[in-house]
Amino acid sequence: MSLFGVVRTAARSTPAIGRIGHANFFAITSSSNNIVNNPTPQTTSIRSKHSATQVKRLFKNNPARLRILKKQEGGAPTADKSSSSTPERVYPEIFQPTFLSNGWSAPPPPEVEIPEYPFRITRTAGKPNNAVGFLPVYRDVRVHGTKRTTLIRSVQGDIPTFLSELRAVLNLSTGKKGILTSASTGKHGGGEAGRGVNAQNPIRIRTGGAIEVNGDRAKEIKKWLAGLGF
Repeated sequence: MSLFGVVRTAARSTPAIGRIGHANFFAITSSSNNIVNNPTPQTTSIRSKHSATQVKRLFKNNPARLRILKKQEGGAPTADKSSSSTPERVYPEIFQPTFLSNGWSAPPPPEVEIPEYPFRITRTAGKPNNAVGFLPVYRDVRVHGTKRTTLIRSVQGDIPTFLSELRAVLNLSTGKKGILTSASTGKHGGGEAGRGVNAQNPIRIRTGGAIEVNGDRAKEIKKWLAGLGF
């Protein structure tokens, strides 16, 4: 072999493990003693499927894993029957109302004695000739007709007592998260009341004092309020 011949040596490959940002990768570095043919080392990076943040979210905060840890720490969780049970009705109906096709009902006659309730419902005003207005109970249809709720406005006085009677009449529980309000916050800090009512949380107090009930319960609520004498 001449003096100008090229002496070739076997390349050595050295695996290395590194981290860029939040992504785990494996780097394979190939080096050679031949400066003429390979002046700089070559590095090949192979990125893993999930980043470190994704792995933490998928495994450390997995709901199934959290339930197992909760059982191991304090045993299986028990349901709170006191909050989910339906209360008993305190104020019975004082007369049987009659409704027209438009939803209007006449108030009780003067000879019917109306008891003193801790809450009060004000009928709509501004009718011609000072006529008696409607009960402020409305249907609300949203999300292309798939979301139906019932709104009760002009509720004054003892709101907790009113909600207790409402739950007793409609056979509703307080819900998984209780009575939702505009001050309720969720796990991630968002307002739970802004997300609306559903089967798990059937009642919420909207901004302005209106009470929203899941489903179309307008007829039942009007019959109950009219029977109380409102």
